Amino acid sequence: MSELASLQRRRELVLLSCDLQRATLTRRLGRIQRNPVRVALSAAAGAVSRPMVWRLGTTALAFAVKAYRSRSRRKVRRSS
Repeated sequence: MSELASLQRRRELVLLSCDLQRATLTRRLGRIQRNPVRVALSAAAGAVSRPMVWRLGTTALAFAVKAYRSRSRRKVRRSS
């Protein structure tokens, strides 16, 4: 098999792979569009979970800052 034939075969395989990936994406997008209830539920779940995560994160950050400040105040009192 010559180098030109090998490159042509490789090109055909790459194009076939692209076609298969395109078909897979088209099928997956079709499934999502067919089931609007799933899309609505996932959007609602995302909207509910993000504020909760934000609230937990800010609470943890506030707790860490408070602990750091109280620790620094104790060090200042001991050195005095």
